[in-house]
Amino acid sequence: MRFEDGLHELADADFSPISLRNATAYGWSPRLRLDIVLNDLVAHALCSGEVRVLSDGTPWRPIVHAADIATVFAEVLDAPRAAVHDAVFNVGFPDQNYQVREIADTVASVVDGSRVVITGETGPDLRSYRVDFSRLARTFPAVAPAWDARRGAEDLAARLGASGFRADDRLRLTRLAWIASLQRAGRLTPSLRWVDGQPSAPISVS
Repeated sequence: MRFEDGLHELADADFSPISLRNATAYGWSPRLRLDIVLNDLVAHALCSGEVRVLSDGTPWRPIVHAADIATVFAEVLDAPRAAVHDAVFNVGFPDQNYQVREIADTVASVVDGSRVVITGETGPDLRSYRVDFSRLARTFPAVAPAWDARRGAEDLAARLGASGFRADDRLRLTRLAWIASLQRAGRLTPSLRWVDGQPSAPISVS
């Protein structure tokens, strides 16, 4: 990545850049996003009873819980300089490279009354990738994930249910769709600035 190349050129005895490449995050947040795979599948299952997959379900996705990302960041910040100076780490764990259909099956198993529906309408997704997290594991052998897809889906479903989450909430929690709706309503300019100079209320489920 170009910014990583630039940081590498700046690295010296007084500046120790570290690049952290997160796998796809998931899990509960006060500023929840539903445009990421596990979160989206849980929300759709709660609203419709369907864990809806638009591809054929075969693409690979590395996912990592937001809390595990925070743990890795804290470990990196506390690490000896020699261990992390000018280093690049993929943030995630080897056993959390999942195929989308595996994530969908997991969601269906924890959201009561839901079932997986693989429509295949978008065809095979070319954005299929598995990530090597071995450098992180070698450098921080004591760091292990506290979360996996099942626990994360269970927690998210419970929190969304307790928050009073409804189908109408999905739009404002899906970034690109929400931005497009604000633009159509004349509230955002094409450069993504507020027309009236004021932001909307915080986007959160409550």
